[in-house]
Amino acid sequence: MKAENKSVIFNINIFLLSFLCCLSVAAYSQQKRTIQLVHANSGEYDKRLGDGAQRLIGNVELADDSTTLFSDSAYSFPDNSFRAFGHVHMTRKDTMDLYGDSLHYDGTTRITQVFGKTIKCVRKAMTLTTKHLMYNIRSHVVNYWGGGTIVDSSNILTSVIGIYNTEERMCYFKEQVVLTNPKYVIHCDTMLYAPGTRTAFFRGPTRITSKNNFMYSEKGYYNTKKNYCQFWQKPYIINKKGDSLSGEQIYYDREKDFGQILDNVSLVDTTDNTILKGDYAEYNGTAQTMLATCKALLLQVYNKDTLHLHGDTLFGKNISMTDTNKDGKPKLMLAYHHVKFFKKDLQGKCDSLTYDEKDSIMRMYYSPILWSDVNQLTADTMKLYMRNKKMDMLDMRGHSFIASKDTLASKLMEADSTNDVPSVKDSGKLHISTDSVSMLHHDSLAKDSSISRHDTLAKDSSHHDSLVTHKIIHGSDTMQFNQIKGKNMKGYFKDNKIYKIHVSGNAQTIYYVYTDNNQAVLGANRTDCSNMIIFIIKNKINSITFLQKPDATLFPIKEVKPMEFLLGGFHWYERERPRTIEDIFKGSE
Repeated sequence: MKAENKSVIFNINIFLLSFLCCLSVAAYSQQKRTIQLVHANSGEYDKRLGDGAQRLIGNVELADDSTTLFSDSAYSFPDNSFRAFGHVHMTRKDTMDLYGDSLHYDGTTRITQVFGKTIKCVRKAMTLTTKHLMYNIRSHVVNYWGGGTIVDSSNILTSVIGIYNTEERMCYFKEQVVLTNPKYVIHCDTMLYAPGTRTAFFRGPTRITSKNNFMYSEKGYYNTKKNYCQFWQKPYIINKKGDSLSGEQIYYDREKDFGQILDNVSLVDTTDNTILKGDYAEYNGTAQTMLATCKALLLQVYNKDTLHLHGDTLFGKNISMTDTNKDGKPKLMLAYHHVKFFKKDLQGKCDSLTYDEKDSIMRMYYSPILWSDVNQLTADTMKLYMRNKKMDMLDMRGHSFIASKDTLASKLMEADSTNDVPSVKDSGKLHISTDSVSMLHHDSLAKDSSISRHDTLAKDSSHHDSLVTHKIIHGSDTMQFNQIKGKNMKGYFKDNKIYKIHVSGNAQTIYYVYTDNNQAVLGANRTDCSNMIIFIIKNKINSITFLQKPDATLFPIKEVKPMEFLLGGFHWYERERPRTIEDIFKGSE
């Protein structure tokens, strides 16, 4: 019996000890959460509000953990809840202050609601004003849903719905979001805003308007403190002139007026009707330059046609996306390496190219080639003068050469290979104007009969290479070429077609001559002269004016071997000619 009594007593003691521990923990917890009355001018219990409810009047100050409340009057309840009225000011850890006309605080959920005509939530340099605010002390979240305005040192932000996490220092705004900065205004539907860095992250259609340009994107961010931004999803920038810049991604620093654009880059210049494309581009507004690379492409839009120009790198000068060109400087376009361009009536190739709007001259360097209709034009350097966006004059310098296939001569020679060839006197097609020569000689390829036909034409080793190349390309020796060669040339255009050529220095020509009705080929004419002027109609030589001491010979067609009738330095680049827009990218990727 004694042992049993001891066991019972021991169990009772354990129960009492556990009970007392629970009470002490509960008391400690309740004491920690108890709202303390710091000051009030007067106080009384109001049974109408429930047992233990106390009414406080005059300079009320209540404290709960790290939160302090000031008001004109308040009701305090036993469940650690209270209601405050008149000049309400709630502060927490000296990091955030709430101001309003009235305040309800739930001690169980620790949720505070503030009401008033003008409610203020102040955290450091940021101030929120609204008409109804909710603050969850546990989750550190302040939100409103009836419209609010946030002001910091740089921006004014308004929205219908707003959520601010004071611990994570991140704001969330929804519906009719407007961020106003002295330099621009942002309109969007959804925005995250980091007050510390003053960075706005937006989702959905977003419009940024400034005095210089307009920006659009459906995803991105804008650092309003350092004035740089990055956009994704259909971004573009439009300036006051209507010029636009777009791509898959745009990075732009407004302070430096510098941007980088990735993938499907497009710069549209409405003034000059040009479009610059590529997969990577850099824009420098301070220097007024634009660089494009990776499938870089320039489009010059004309009324009925468009010039497509490609190079490894395209560089534009005097280009501005923020405002019109204040200096009034003409644009300059440079293309570097593997340059090719295509237009229906003009194609070209070179290593480097420049186009200066100041003089409307396109300059081609390093092995330039131009194709105009049936004509192939080559020289060491070329300058193409434009007038009213049409070709006006082509200046060819060094080893100038114009060649074209005479397909009609080939057909006639093949069809009439067994027939007699008409005599020279039957031809009235060619007109030669000179003071010293009135009729062509056809007794030999050169005046000195001791000089062979091959020796006269092939004066350098490159001619032999040309013959071999011609043979490899065409597989036969029956192709006829009309040729003009000289040190320098100037070609003149009408409606983008060559009609006159002025050859200066060591001028030479070979061309095929027909009867009046173009039914037969008379022969091949070879002319040497210091300078000459050639007139062309429908891509055929119509007349020649020799300016100094010409040496002209017409060879009967039976004596003509097309493979030997090629001037020194002849090369045929037909395989390199771009026939489509896609062809200008071949060989450069």
